[in-house]
Amino acid sequence: MQHGKRLAVVTVGLGTFAVAATSGTALAQQQGRDLVEQAAEAMGGLERLQGLDNFVLTGFGQYLNQEGGANPSPHPHAPSKWQAANATERSFDLANGRAVNRDRRGFLFPFAIERGHSWTETIALQTGVAMLDHPLTAVLEALDPETEFGAVHAEDGLTVVEFTTEGGDTLWIAIDPATDLPAWVRWISGSTTLGDVTNTAWFTGYLPFDGIRLPVGLTHSIDWRDTTVGSFHVDSYRIDVDDIGPLPEQASPPGFGGQDAEAVATPIAEGVWDVRYGNNGGAVIEFDDHLTMFEAYANEAATFARIDLANTLVPGKEVTEVIVSHHHFDHSGGVRAAVARGLTIIAHRGNEGIFREMTSRPAPNFPDALALNPQPLKFVPVDEHLLLEDETMRVDVYHAIGHLHMTNAVFAYVPEHRIFLEGDFTTYNWDWHWWGGAYLDSVERYGLDPAINIPVHGIVTTFDETIAAIEEQVERARAFCASNVASGIYMAGCPAKYSRGASDRVN
Repeated sequence: MQHGKRLAVVTVGLGTFAVAATSGTALAQQQGRDLVEQAAEAMGGLERLQGLDNFVLTGFGQYLNQEGGANPSPHPHAPSKWQAANATERSFDLANGRAVNRDRRGFLFPFAIERGHSWTETIALQTGVAMLDHPLTAVLEALDPETEFGAVHAEDGLTVVEFTTEGGDTLWIAIDPATDLPAWVRWISGSTTLGDVTNTAWFTGYLPFDGIRLPVGLTHSIDWRDTTVGSFHVDSYRIDVDDIGPLPEQASPPGFGGQDAEAVATPIAEGVWDVRYGNNGGAVIEFDDHLTMFEAYANEAATFARIDLANTLVPGKEVTEVIVSHHHFDHSGGVRAAVARGLTIIAHRGNEGIFREMTSRPAPNFPDALALNPQPLKFVPVDEHLLLEDETMRVDVYHAIGHLHMTNAVFAYVPEHRIFLEGDFTTYNWDWHWWGGAYLDSVERYGLDPAINIPVHGIVTTFDETIAAIEEQVERARAFCASNVASGIYMAGCPAKYSRGASDRVN
């Protein structure tokens, strides 16, 4: 079957190669098929594998939060934030080309929302490339009659076979010549923060299960900073289960949500609007000849929606710069989009390196706005304080004090209207607060007198409402810790820290 061309660029070893995902020569087609058929034989026999209806694996694992983009600092060696996935059951419905993953996840770091620690069951339907991160499904897909084979090359002692599915997705499967077993599968995905991402699923510890050799170690890595983003231990396989249970009707949506929202602008004070996309957003501030936006949250669609709406607020004035509170990938998900529009990024100096990494990565396979309109990153650093001022408006940008969730964070303050602009300092409906003192510590450090709080998450509140919510959230966090300790459970972040007391409010 003929496919449209897709240029696939993948880093291999120390070099980079590019291939066009089209029909290869007859020799390449046969060579690739022969190699994968040998892998099928090594796993248990081609006829046996192709005769399977389903298989189910169970186990437990850990997954990196936001692919490493949620670490407390943007430094490449910053400690990582992991979430555990227990009671995992992944069912592969081979006959219908789909899989469903059920697990219960708990964050191994303090999180402000109860669901992060509630071990609620999550269910995700997987189709297409999403279910090809296992050697059995990858081998079967590669040997589908409609699959086309491409180049064969060697990498680190392994034989790597390129193949393109009927749907046009190009993958690579590496085969160990010593055992003929698959060592890994590689594919490319699109990321709102990183452009094209090269993913590799590694397979280790093959054992026989009902006559089929399957791996008990599954590890997922990406090419950004050579990061391991998932590690899974299989503790059982079941082959051709009579009933694999009900499957959800559609796959889970990707990203940080708000995909179907609309941007809404609400005036807060003269020259200041709250421009929100769904439940997330931030302020837009008017200067003499331009607008400044706070935060490039979520993704390209959300960021463009907010920019486009902001550009209608004042005739003749458009957004020229964005203050980004911190590097976490939900908060910086629109940085590539903002750069594509030629906007200047204002953030703490410590974020310049990661933002240059994010905006310099190519995206030929999944082109976003920055790939279609390449622009250099224009970065203005904040150390302790940066003043943005003209004859009509003043905005102070400060380094956040004592915020252990995000060490290289900034917030902004509009002194004329006593407005505090922040991301992840607080949200009115958080269940718990683990960094509550940072708000008042920052206010006191810089001698501020806020009356209104415009957050990235949630709703605009008064200063008194904001502090009251923080203190309630701190108390709930302390109660949560005490309850767990009473049960012999010692959660990350416990006991909850708070550098202030209720009597320490700044009036």
